[in-house]
Amino acid sequence: MLDALHSLFSSSPFIPHGHCYLWKPGLVWLHVLSDTLIAVAYYSIPITLLYFVRRRRDLPFNWIFLLFGAFIVFCGTTHLMEVWTLWHPTYWSSGVLKSATAAISLFTAFQLVPIVPKALALPSPAQLRQTNQELQAQIAERLRVEQELKQYQDQLEQLVTERTAQLEASNQQTKALLVSEQEARKQTEAARLEIQIYADRLTIALDAAKMGLLAWDIASDQVYWTPYHEIIFGYEPGTSARTYTDWANRIHPEDLATVEAQIQTALQNCQDYDFEYRLRLPNGEIRWVDAFGRGEYNADGSVSHMVGVVQDITKRKLAEETLRQSEETARRQLAEIEAIYATAPIGLCVLDREFRFVRINDFLAEINGVQASEHIGRPVREVLPELGEIQESFFQEVVQTGKPILNQQVHGTIPGQPDRERDWLTSYYPLRSGNDQILGINVTVQEITEQKLAEQALQERANELTQLNAILAQTTALLQERNRDLDQFAYVVSHDLKAPLRAIANLSVWIEEDLMDQIPEENQKQLQLLRSRVYRMEALINGLLQYSRIGRIEAKIETFEVKDLLNETVDSLAPPPTFTVEIGADMPTLTTRRLLLGQVFANLISNAIKHHDRTDGVVRVSVEDKGSFLEFAVSDDGPGIEPQYHTKIFTIFQTLKARDEQENTGIGLSIVKKIVETEGGTVYVESQVGGGTTFRFTWLKQPKTAIAVG
Repeated sequence: MLDALHSLFSSSPFIPHGHCYLWKPGLVWLHVLSDTLIAVAYYSIPITLLYFVRRRRDLPFNWIFLLFGAFIVFCGTTHLMEVWTLWHPTYWSSGVLKSATAAISLFTAFQLVPIVPKALALPSPAQLRQTNQELQAQIAERLRVEQELKQYQDQLEQLVTERTAQLEASNQQTKALLVSEQEARKQTEAARLEIQIYADRLTIALDAAKMGLLAWDIASDQVYWTPYHEIIFGYEPGTSARTYTDWANRIHPEDLATVEAQIQTALQNCQDYDFEYRLRLPNGEIRWVDAFGRGEYNADGSVSHMVGVVQDITKRKLAEETLRQSEETARRQLAEIEAIYATAPIGLCVLDREFRFVRINDFLAEINGVQASEHIGRPVREVLPELGEIQESFFQEVVQTGKPILNQQVHGTIPGQPDRERDWLTSYYPLRSGNDQILGINVTVQEITEQKLAEQALQERANELTQLNAILAQTTALLQERNRDLDQFAYVVSHDLKAPLRAIANLSVWIEEDLMDQIPEENQKQLQLLRSRVYRMEALINGLLQYSRIGRIEAKIETFEVKDLLNETVDSLAPPPTFTVEIGADMPTLTTRRLLLGQVFANLISNAIKHHDRTDGVVRVSVEDKGSFLEFAVSDDGPGIEPQYHTKIFTIFQTLKARDEQENTGIGLSIVKKIVETEGGTVYVESQVGGGTTFRFTWLKQPKTAIAVG
């Protein structure tokens, strides 16, 4: 037992935790201060909880707070142990302390689970306050009701006594009133008949005047309407008694508040009212009415009745609205005319029957070179003598016939620039009055001097183009004749040069066959060299003919798969089995001159195979989309080309090896360059010695038109 306790508090064979921090003062004190402050905070929390539990002894399950306090004390102690182990490695005791902390933490957590539903079921302080307030209110209300009942009981007893005395007195009065009532009924009936006669006459007069009458008993909210009043408001006459609500339901919702306010103001001020408002009937019809009325007042000044008349003024309002819209349209049209005169990019003016200026805009005044104010009231011949004389016949024709004259070209000068001849396009329109009489002339003017000068210049250019076209036609005919001569020359050269070469080659073969055993070995090599140079000469002639045809013979435009073209080209070249030609999978479909593109690929792939430094090799063909054109690349893994020869190889007849060492005409790449550039593209080479060679060329997606090649 003692050994276990000794091991528990023993520090060997461990080292203090501070060694892990390399005893760096800043790091060590950071952990010391942090753990110490945490421990202090943890110890302060249980003290607060203990104080809370002691003060609130009515708190249910307060033992859970004591468990929380114990759990927090253990947590704080573990942080103090962390400080202790920085210098004293008693890790067994530290571990036992942490296990105890874990045990009490788990116990507290398990005890907390069944308490949560009970805690949630407890009423909150807010709920308790609300319940208490409601209970206090109910008590106060009950006391108030009991007090009122007692007062009512006392009053009722007193009232019964008073009513008994009043009933006895009332019986005596009733007998006297019965006698007087019979007399009053006779008088009332006579007055009613007189009023009925007056009302009937008034109704007839109002109907004849297309007016409706209303009488409103404000106290009972009963409204009397004449039949015509009901018709105006869209009701069936005599169908039922009318109320204020019937009247208000027909007022347009946008006008109701204003109408009610005006009526109230008139009654409060004891004034008559007179105003217009709109009705909205159930079928959606809108009517305008004009209402007049006054109130009947009691002795105290309060209103008891109101009497008024209404008149349907819908037709008058429609006429007023039509007139207002017509005036608004006229004002708008006048404003538009003013705007047109002020901003129109053409000249405008009005002349009277004497051809005097009545109105002119600034644009025309600027054309005439005279201020606008100096035109008004003066004849055209006075302001513009030459132009007035020229146009006077047009003015007279418009006034006499009443028909417009359109798009007349006027040529002349103005007083401010007598040396400059100008042109105008003018139109003349008759200005008519309401009864179709001619009041004057509307004139529109557009200066076309620059346009006429441009037309003259254009005509001169057209004449020059006609002459150039004639020269071009002659040149084309001459060029076609020269092309025919060149083709004939090429044919003669091909025939006359190739025939002797074939004869020389055949003679060397015959000599070698006839004198096989008699010709020394050195002479046999010379004969073979002779034939190889003859074949080289024939290849040069063929290359020259092919090079000369480029750009002169038209090639057909076709739509095809580039991959199919490459497969056909490789098949026709028949590369050695040891060579591999790889074609990219993303080759496009192209509409272009198939023959030309095939010649380019054939020359580049053939060169890659022919000039390879091994019997095996790989040639790759790829493509990249560049927008309006494609960039093809033909790459090989051959010996490469030195940078100083990158430009030289495209020159005709240029080779990098002696022709006796390798048969090559030096024309292939020249043909490639000429075809690519003729088609609107470019070609260049990328290569380093020992790193292979890549020829790149661009090709338009849309072929150039009218391209001729051989």
